[in-house]
Amino acid sequence: MQFPRYALVPAPGDTARHALALCQDVAGLFAEPARPARVRYELRGCEPRGELSRAVTQAVVEGTAPFGTLVVDLHGTQWALADTRVLGMRGDVVTVEAAGEPRRAHHSADPVPCGNLIRVTRAAPEEETHTDVTFVGCSPRGELRDALAAGAEEFREVRYQGLTRIGDHHHEGEAGRITGWDTSARHRGLLDLTLSFPRTRLVPPATGEIWDLFWRSRPTEPGTWKRFAGAARGEWLDRAAAHGAYGAPELVPGATYHLDGADIVDEDSFQCALGETVLGPGRCFRAGAPAAIGEELSGATVVWHRADVARACLGVLPYRGRRPATFQELADALTDAGVRLVLD
Repeated sequence: MQFPRYALVPAPGDTARHALALCQDVAGLFAEPARPARVRYELRGCEPRGELSRAVTQAVVEGTAPFGTLVVDLHGTQWALADTRVLGMRGDVVTVEAAGEPRRAHHSADPVPCGNLIRVTRAAPEEETHTDVTFVGCSPRGELRDALAAGAEEFREVRYQGLTRIGDHHHEGEAGRITGWDTSARHRGLLDLTLSFPRTRLVPPATGEIWDLFWRSRPTEPGTWKRFAGAARGEWLDRAAAHGAYGAPELVPGATYHLDGADIVDEDSFQCALGETVLGPGRCFRAGAPAAIGEELSGATVVWHRADVARACLGVLPYRGRRPATFQELADALTDAGVRLVLD
């Protein structure tokens, strides 16, 4: 198959080692993902310590305590619970509430050792948590091809990959069970494969648009990044960085760059705007940290027009983990690295 856009691959722990299908397109994948349901768990045989011990104490007094991501070690295997709240403790059982299902974690610095992790909340029926997504124009291979030839009605859970034009994958995610297939109406000799796809793993439409824009090469129209906001700008930067520096102009010592700051309202938009100003449309600095960007521009002059917009929008937010850089931190990172910064 020439230039497939997607691949279906084995899920973790599967004995298969190679792609199960290559596909030309997909229908139903791009929609706003559902918020993960809140699920209550019991951590049995636990040894609360550090942050978890403090959260348990707060929950006993106040009834609940926010925790963030909680990593539990069950006999050598680590599992992460996202957006966790601690509800209390009785004996050696800690009760928590988290967003969705636990996911495998690796090499966490301080996991909480527990004997068992028990789901207390009853699981919702699949028709509420999953939806049909169809991968279109697929060429099955390996075990999937053999299963179809044998007349199997379903196939086990798989994952999917979004592919670049040269066949590298830029995204991988959970895809669910293959529940049906039919001859493709749009692609002669190929099949359409329908999966029971988790609603929480659907991909926002803006992300799909960015994948399309970067599939062949990179966008060439200036300011295209401005069409996107929030998390989509992070995806834009990921795709721009993945395309590398080939064809980018060489940085000239002592050069002057005029940065249009009218749309710089957060750290991602700062990186999008500065990358386009210096390197051209659809490009960004692969080293995204402001200090690292400053080092690459050392000796240059950046005239930051409409700096008042960023000054007003980039403040300190009460983030538990890493927070976005403030306007002053962005400016200081450039000047500390040797960039002459002119605020206009």
